[in-house]
Amino acid sequence: MRPTTIARFIAFSAVAALTAVLTAAFAPAGARAADGGLLVPPTPKDVASAELIFLPDGAESLDAPLRKGERRILMTGAYSSGDRFAPEGFVLRQGDSSLARMQGWDGLLLIDEAGRASLHDVSNVRYRGRSWNLRRRDDRRAFVKIGAHAGVSAVQSHLLINEGSLDLKDAPNAPRFRRRLIFETTDGRIGVYDSTPRMLTLFEAATALRKSVNPRFALNLDMGNYDYCETQSPEGSRLCGLLNRAGIKKLTNVLAITLPPNGERR
Repeated sequence: MRPTTIARFIAFSAVAALTAVLTAAFAPAGARAADGGLLVPPTPKDVASAELIFLPDGAESLDAPLRKGERRILMTGAYSSGDRFAPEGFVLRQGDSSLARMQGWDGLLLIDEAGRASLHDVSNVRYRGRSWNLRRRDDRRAFVKIGAHAGVSAVQSHLLINEGSLDLKDAPNAPRFRRRLIFETTDGRIGVYDSTPRMLTLFEAATALRKSVNPRFALNLDMGNYDYCETQSPEGSRLCGLLNRAGIKKLTNVLAITLPPNGERR
């Protein structure tokens, strides 16, 4: 683990208790995820439109217009680096790989050129009809070249459920936060689990999601004092996280999922 990652882990642990108090006291109305913790219910990829918004350059996309009946969920995406203002780990920004720093985490969130989100083990990324092992330099370079041409986006994070099995252990004294996990079902649908208002360890959150949905993959989204979440419709917006718009200046990336009216396909 890199020194900046260790420092951030220690800082997160130190504020865990305070975060719990603030969550209970100041969680906005409507912050509790509906449908038993599902902020985004399992949705076909040709229905849910996903985008990784990289800040500050892409800030205007946070308020892109919505059609009548559409709903957008904005939430913190991948971890932000402690020593530079950039997402941590392997990163593609609409094909730009200049910020990529491969980490040891097993998970990858990929959003293709059609806005379809998918989750992968970094050693087995399925794209364009083949498998890519991003731990191998040659595979990684070839994948980046194809991704750059297509304009895809990707971020790396902890993979908590891998091919239906838990990909982590129950660590003693693990910190508890509100948790948010993006998941993919065995039939290829995408959803987001939110533990609000419960404060859980990563193991507890992954176990709860596996019990309720039993997805094929689940990947951790950044939380703790980086917890931003906002639901939008043409009629207005409401917070579903701790940070408001003024507080997201610390974020380097936001995941946006747009759901059309009546589940119509794109």
